[in-house]
This record gives sequence, C-alpha cells and structure tokens, in this order.
Amino acid sequence: MLPEKPGSPLSPAGSADVAGARDALQCLSSGYLGEDGRCQCRIPEQVVAAAWQRQREQHAASEGFFRFMWREGMWLAFGHPDGGVRGVYCPEHAADRDQRASAALAGARVLQPVG
Repeated sequence: MLPEKPGSPLSPAGSADVAGARDALQCLSSGYLGEDGRCQCRIPEQVVAAAWQRQREQHAASEGFFRFMWREGMWLAFGHPDGGVRGVYCPEHAADRDQRASAALAGARVLQPVG
C-alpha cells in the first residue's frame, strides 16, 4: 500500500481523517531533491507516540531514530527522551533517505586514505 497522500485515489480509507487532523505529523521531506515540494503524507501523532513508547520499553532507547509499521509501510521517526517525537518520514522518503545515507557512507569509505 502506498503512503497516505490526501486526495489521491489510492489513499486508504479514512485518509481524509488523517489529512485534516490537527494531531497528525507530516512527513519531513521537503522535496529539495525534486520538483514535487513538501511531501503531503501524514500520520496520526498518537500512532507515532505509541510506536516510540514501545521502542523505549523494548529496547531501552532514550533518544534516536526508530522505525515502525503503519498501514503496511515502514515509517521512520525521531524520538526524544521526554517521550515526544519531533519528526517522521513516510515509507517512500524514509527509503530515499536510507539510500542517500548508504551512498554517502560508501563514498566516505572510498575517499578515506589507506594506511
């Protein structure tokens, strides 16, 4: 299933509720690498908060990036020690971010001096 994009004919049932919700978090992707502008994907804040709480309990995490499933997609978010979440990436942009990070790491390994 595709990420939540309000107005799309492929949006899951109930997406209008998420799109207009005041307590929804919007994907952080600004579209700076493309022509599309800011991503319109949104997710209920309580879904993200519950995922962060589970992460903290199961992995003794206090702060950092974490992944969680929602509506058949893997989301990426950043949790803080106070229990809050400050941002999310939808499945599509989380995957793009992962690719850029991997490419940067691979490039850094190539550029490091040997010996």
